[in-house]
Amino acid sequence: MFKPELLAPAGNLEKLKTAFRYGADACYMGVKSMSMRVKIDDKGGDALEEALKLKNRLNKKIYLTMNIHAHENKLAFLDKELERLTKLHKKGLDPDGILVSDVGILNLIRKRCPWLPIHVSTQANTLNSSAIEFWGKQGAERVVLGREVSLHELRQIRGKLSEKGIKVELEGFVHGAMCMAYSGRCLLSNFMAHRDANEGMCAHSCRWKYKVYLEEELRPGEFVPIEEDQQGTSLMSSKDMCMIEHLGDLIDAQLDSLKLEGRHKTVYYTAIATRAYRQALDLAIEGKPPTPEILDLIESINTRGYFTGFWYNKPGADGHRYHERSDYNEKYCFAGVIRKIDGKTVTMEVRNRLDRGDKLDIITPNKTIPIVLDDFKNAETGKLIDYASGGQGFTILFEAPEKLEEGFVVRKRLRSSQIDVKIKTEKIRKPAKS
Repeated sequence: MFKPELLAPAGNLEKLKTAFRYGADACYMGVKSMSMRVKIDDKGGDALEEALKLKNRLNKKIYLTMNIHAHENKLAFLDKELERLTKLHKKGLDPDGILVSDVGILNLIRKRCPWLPIHVSTQANTLNSSAIEFWGKQGAERVVLGREVSLHELRQIRGKLSEKGIKVELEGFVHGAMCMAYSGRCLLSNFMAHRDANEGMCAHSCRWKYKVYLEEELRPGEFVPIEEDQQGTSLMSSKDMCMIEHLGDLIDAQLDSLKLEGRHKTVYYTAIATRAYRQALDLAIEGKPPTPEILDLIESINTRGYFTGFWYNKPGADGHRYHERSDYNEKYCFAGVIRKIDGKTVTMEVRNRLDRGDKLDIITPNKTIPIVLDDFKNAETGKLIDYASGGQGFTILFEAPEKLEEGFVVRKRLRSSQIDVKIKTEKIRKPAKS
């Protein structure tokens, strides 16, 4: 049975470890100054070296991103990064691929580091078999398809590549944020905030609230406001992609790598999304649908509302989020991360306010352990406390019901909502057939 790779985001070393712990086959990470997420925590060469040692030890894979479209001054940064990768290569530490979209960057990598496998980023807007054939001739081993490719087109592309004997792996996004611009080519951030989206400094201008006005041709200067509510509307903000219920279709179409978006998101997101898709993918390979628990998991991370992106058809108005936070989950929040285990005593870093009596779920890689936070202490003073505020590394101590591990994430059940929140986009359950 064809078994795709599960590819998770890793914005830093902690998220990398989390993604591997929760079931990712591979992770993609940014290279400082040369990727779409340069603001992500990058602690330099030591962190990258540790990451490469970790993936070798675990028999996993890491792909590094150099997917910006580089202005001339960026080539100096590229030179330093390639020197860095050359030194690591001499130690036997190599990434399993470099994601690029700029042909100039590809050219320099081929000259300086010919041993590095080339993966073509989604930023290259690859939508057809001819483009994939071109990239294959440039030495690319994998192409990340543009998010605009449909399932029907994926099958067509597979057929054409097979006819021509072209062996290039195909990767595609299956979950996460969607850009309102074509494959991420957006000028809003640059124009409005002087932050270049392609160079990793996107201000997410499409997520801002806007007020829209009509001007009638014969009445210039007379503007009629169009508002969804008193705050305006997020008319350019797309819902998030979620293909967790349709992985069987992607397996049938032989998508080699299923990619989760979210290097800029929390370690909680990384853990939850990776575990949910790991379990759903394993079931899909057996021809089974995701369980209710898996669907509950994917709903327990903040979302702008889910839809299936372009996979089944071109999205219309139902693919946009018009109201601020109206689709965010009302059932759970990120409680914390387990940092230390001493027998049954757990030290947890707190990320949101916790009160005595709160109901928590410890999310392990394969199950969810419910607990009630009856008694807990300030980890620094050892004194019993009634509440704890998140942030600034504050930690608490409590007793665990069973053996746990460092790095497990914990969620809190919100008291304000006692009613189960269902997945709000029934349309993703019955997509139009491709």
